[in-house]
Amino acid sequence: MTQPPAPETAPAPAARRFGDPFRWIIENPVKVDLVIFGAGALMVLLFALGTGSYGWWTVFTVPMIASAAVCRVRPGLGVGLIGGLAVLHVLMAMPVVGGDVLTFYALFCAVAYGRPAVHVAGVVAGFLGTLVQSLTWGVITSLDPYGSVGQGIVVFVSLMVVGSITVTAVWALANLQRARVRQLELSREAAEQAVREREQRTALAVADERARIAREMHDVVAHSLSVIIAQADGGRYVAAQKPEQAVDVLGTIGETGRAALADMRSLLGVLRHEDETSFGPQPGPEMLGDLVERVRTAGLRVSLEVQGDLQGIPQAIGMSLFRLVQEALTNVLKHAGAGAAAAVRITRHPGLLEVEVIDDGRGVDPDSDGQGHGITGMRERMAVFGGELDAGPLPGRGFRVRARLPLPGGAPAADAPHRSPHLSPSAASAPSPSLAPPSSLPPGEPR
Repeated sequence: MTQPPAPETAPAPAARRFGDPFRWIIENPVKVDLVIFGAGALMVLLFALGTGSYGWWTVFTVPMIASAAVCRVRPGLGVGLIGGLAVLHVLMAMPVVGGDVLTFYALFCAVAYGRPAVHVAGVVAGFLGTLVQSLTWGVITSLDPYGSVGQGIVVFVSLMVVGSITVTAVWALANLQRARVRQLELSREAAEQAVREREQRTALAVADERARIAREMHDVVAHSLSVIIAQADGGRYVAAQKPEQAVDVLGTIGETGRAALADMRSLLGVLRHEDETSFGPQPGPEMLGDLVERVRTAGLRVSLEVQGDLQGIPQAIGMSLFRLVQEALTNVLKHAGAGAAAAVRITRHPGLLEVEVIDDGRGVDPDSDGQGHGITGMRERMAVFGGELDAGPLPGRGFRVRARLPLPGGAPAADAPHRSPHLSPSAASAPSPSLAPPSSLPPGEPR
């Protein structure tokens, strides 16, 4: 089958190409701040040297501009550096320098990006800086030859009011930025959580599908190999005593192998997701007669009794019913021992399907290591549809598997036994084990 050519990769939209630099700016704050504030400090230094206006203000302004580069990523360090330089130039009788503008930026970063302790430290430093500046200019005005104490008080109060309003405004804007950053973080976390949940749902779906396929593979392989092994063991005896019957034995082995191969191909097609794979009809109640015939040819005496009409049950429940009976009979072949017989009874009640498989073998196989997954798989199949399964040895001798499956809607009660049309007359009259199991079973080991 010719595959269509893969579509060529479309070029990125122009909006995305132009938006990438802005994304880089947002995602690399350290590099951006180093470039911006480093360039600003260098330009101020070159201006001071070029115009000959350098002095002590340059010594404080350039480092304060450069220190602003760490305010967004290390707000505590930025507040400490800029605040320390601001206090130092005041102590050196320089009340104001150009770099004092960066104190407001340090306060903004401390509130917007810092921890609670840095947040508080930034606000306290802002009000202390306002107090120091107001007090300094008030004292200078009071001591000025053209000033007075009253004028100094007015200057102090005015600067305190203006400075406090400015600090409060910066604090409010920084809180808005902090809320915006937090909202973006929550949105990012929600998106990541959604991705994780989607991946988990996908993983659970994959695990569930693998478990389903594993159950199908176990049913197909275990049953078919059990029949083939039983036929091969009996074939050696038949070939020596009755060579004319060896042909029938080999035919049964071939038919069983071909059926198992078809089922395996169907399952492998599911695994490969090949659209052209041809899936054959899924097993259902209508194939129970063939199953019983195949098991009988392997040497097990088995009878099938069906009460009620099984034609109207859903396909998924019908397939699970077939697999349940198949696995139960396979366990009888493997563990019941020589000379055992089995009986399969299926009864459809209103809204309920009851299945019972009984054998008169040796019960629990003493040679089994108890690590099989047959009963576990049957129980899982029943649990998928809300059913229940009891399995365990009978008192004295034998083993019983009984399952109950709820059916959607109601159905007429079964009044008379209904034989599968696929059974031959000899199959319909085949003897069944005369077992009268008790209503309750002790728990059994895995078969």
